[in-house]
Amino acid sequence: MRILLFIFFSVLAWESCTKNRQQEKFSYRVTMTAPKEYPVEVHVGTLTDDKKELICGVPKAGVTTGSWQYDGAEAGQGGSTIPSHIDLTYVSYAEKKFWRIDADLPKEKMLQLFREGFMIQGNPDGNGDFPWEESTYDGITIGAAPGGVVIVWLSGNHHRREICRLQAKETTVDVNDFYDNPHNRTQQGFFDELYKISISDSIKTEIAKNGIPFGLWDKYREKYNYRFRLHPYDGKDTFDQIYRLNYNGESEYLIGAKAAEVYKKDAIPYNVTFMMQKYSAEIGFDDTELMRIFENFKEKHPGKPIDIVLVPTFMYKDIKLYAECDGEKVQLEKVKIAEIWGG
Repeated sequence: MRILLFIFFSVLAWESCTKNRQQEKFSYRVTMTAPKEYPVEVHVGTLTDDKKELICGVPKAGVTTGSWQYDGAEAGQGGSTIPSHIDLTYVSYAEKKFWRIDADLPKEKMLQLFREGFMIQGNPDGNGDFPWEESTYDGITIGAAPGGVVIVWLSGNHHRREICRLQAKETTVDVNDFYDNPHNRTQQGFFDELYKISISDSIKTEIAKNGIPFGLWDKYREKYNYRFRLHPYDGKDTFDQIYRLNYNGESEYLIGAKAAEVYKKDAIPYNVTFMMQKYSAEIGFDDTELMRIFENFKEKHPGKPIDIVLVPTFMYKDIKLYAECDGEKVQLEKVKIAEIWGG
């Protein structure tokens, strides 16, 4: 009898727990982004649940203007039910074509990341300190890169995590169904005109010379085992916080020196703010330089971790950087010190 009661209540507890998990909701907004040099525009898009019932649309906010590392414009679209499916049609102006992605999303992975969340600094307490508190994502960002590459991230409060990489297929959309065209342009005329006004002159020149760099955004997704390391002038300074944006569109906030000292698999950094005991610095990294150095290390020192080392000069007037792996050091020549402040 006791065994039967135990099983009965265990089943009830399991059902209750399962039900709670299924009903767990997280509010989010939806945005669309693309590489700044290769803008896109949404034609029509929806996110739906397990039953293919509509949750919300993908916002039609005009031509994307941001970059791969940042969310797109908000246009009142969002929900709280974790989506299971995306159906999205958009135009890529640099490629002069429409793309469509009609695919399932990893709902359970998204739900798990929403639940895990991350730590953020809260409001100041009575001592003027900013205590760390739990938070989570509040956005779903959809990115479209040349070649029909579609990436979905969760984003929120200086954190961004890739959910999945999807492959769109080229499709046909009548320009008259997409664009109110007072000049009565032809389909090709529409593509040519929007290419002319949406793509910068420098990128037009680059495309004419070398073509569109298909595959680049998949290369950005390559992850390496590395960390940041500080080699302070006085031998005492340490990292306090690090805010990093990666070329693959992910970002995170690292808290304390220990967080920075741990090796972890990550994509190459795009822009990083290093906060030390007295000084802070914002540094931009060159993708071509880092990929070349990291791939060279990977080939010459397989399985060995990599350090990106910061070497400040006296009073932090300048910071030199180099990459190191298994005793081999390579100076980073193309980094950009955007700003150094503090003291």
